[in-house]
Amino acid sequence: MGAVIVPGVQLANESESYIDAMHAVLSHKGWMAHPKPMLSGMTVTGFRFTVNRRLTAESVTAYNWIAENFLAADFIGVSSSQNAGFTFDATFPLYQRQAVSDIKATIGRGTAAIIWKDQFVVAAGYDDDDEVLYIADGKSSEYVTVPYGQFGRNDSPYWYYQLLEDRIEIEESAIFQESFVQAVYKWESHDLMLPEAEYACGRRAYDAIVEALRSGDYDGGESRHVFRCYAAAKRDIGEYARRLEPVWPEIGKAAAHYSRVSGLFRRIADRACDPDAGSGPYEPETVRELIGLFREAQSEEERAIGEIRALLNETIDNRFHDIGLR
Repeated sequence: MGAVIVPGVQLANESESYIDAMHAVLSHKGWMAHPKPMLSGMTVTGFRFTVNRRLTAESVTAYNWIAENFLAADFIGVSSSQNAGFTFDATFPLYQRQAVSDIKATIGRGTAAIIWKDQFVVAAGYDDDDEVLYIADGKSSEYVTVPYGQFGRNDSPYWYYQLLEDRIEIEESAIFQESFVQAVYKWESHDLMLPEAEYACGRRAYDAIVEALRSGDYDGGESRHVFRCYAAAKRDIGEYARRLEPVWPEIGKAAAHYSRVSGLFRRIADRACDPDAGSGPYEPETVRELIGLFREAQSEEERAIGEIRALLNETIDNRFHDIGLR
């Protein structure tokens, strides 16, 4: 039979997040004409800010993938199905076989699939003769192959895939407004799936970062990955808010604050990831500088949320104190 490939799928690793993979699939399908920062904001994904209190690398993917990636698609009018689990489960071989079958089916319909291969990547083809999936991982222009029997067998014990299936038109102004309502929710709420003793979310993530840097109880090398990924996410949100100003002038004040947050995180990433500094604990001077930058960013983001609340107060209040619901 030979290889079946969805031609032209390209994955660009920027924030090393789900949005990188989602944008690759949607833009190839013609379902997303906007650049990646717009998708990051419209799906609310860029507003998520969660850290492990030791600043470990998994901070940036510490959320309920099935629930939130479903919502990310739903916010923009895309239907999806997904499944996930652990490779150590006794039933994993059954799920693995079904996952490969589902991924092949969506590729056969001309749509790539989002999968977890120690990061979110895109399955763009398969070959039944060699029994492999062709994966775009953003690290090179060439596909890498994953044998069917190795699907889901990652460095971490998690497997996951999502199929983006169909699309309806939603008024973009409604998407924009909802994204900022959800931004308030992300800022003020803790993810119920995560134990608060180990993780902090939204505004409290800033406090957790500062406490970790002050105490020295953090992973030096992995914290640099966390700061770099969140610098990309904050850059996207700053760009998202800026791009909305011409069509929604009232968002301008919040956009100005998010722009400053973006700039501060760029300085954080540059300072933390200085190649001359190595990968160990930060020097005391660097710690002081990073703490100052994080506190300034926290203040700017708090002001952005205040502007959004003032703008969308009635909508937020009508959610009966649970603005995560729609």
